[in-house]
Amino acid sequence: MKKLFATVLVAALLLTGAAFADGAKLTVQGSGTVLVESDLAIISLGVREAAKDVLKAQSAVNEKIAAVRKALLDAGIAEKDINTDSIGIYANYDYSTAGAEVIAGYTAYNSLSVRTENIANIGALIDAAFASGANSLDNVQFTLKDDTASQEEALGMAVRDAMRKSEVLASAAGLKIKGIGSIVEGYNYTYDSMRNYKYAEPESAAGAGTLVQAALVNVSASVTVEFETE
Repeated sequence: MKKLFATVLVAALLLTGAAFADGAKLTVQGSGTVLVESDLAIISLGVREAAKDVLKAQSAVNEKIAAVRKALLDAGIAEKDINTDSIGIYANYDYSTAGAEVIAGYTAYNSLSVRTENIANIGALIDAAFASGANSLDNVQFTLKDDTASQEEALGMAVRDAMRKSEVLASAAGLKIKGIGSIVEGYNYTYDSMRNYKYAEPESAAGAGTLVQAALVNVSASVTVEFETE
């Protein structure tokens, strides 16, 4: 749609007698995306417990998160790949009495960030964590250990995309590309298209094993290229 609009605009200018100055500049944006198989997953899971007494809620979480950490270590995850993602305690309020705000209890939580390169074993890791006391699974993120090569490939695609667009625009405007004045790198990012959110009771670990389908990782880049014309 943008290409069609630009072509129509240039044609309209030519028909109305508008002319481009000598050495007119043509600025074009290009983008490129590479799909790559993930070789690293980051799992966010943890424990959430509620109790009327704040210390009891905290104690219950501390006991279970220690068991979850041990289960992950026993499953082959290195100590350095298990980190605290978030931790906290908040009050639960009862608003059933008009005009009153009564603390009904407290909820404590502790979430871990678990890194693994064994993509095929993610489901088993989640099951082991839930069997040992975890009851919340916030996210499974698929990414790359090193996206340098993929970023370079995406950048090359972005430049070629900009050059292709410049030829289309220049041809429609009756111009010729003489050279490149500048290239500015724009956004570049790596992300996956899968996000899982789940809250479960500990008993769910007794059911079927967790199935996790790995997502392809999108590595994208963009450039803005200024072309010199004649």
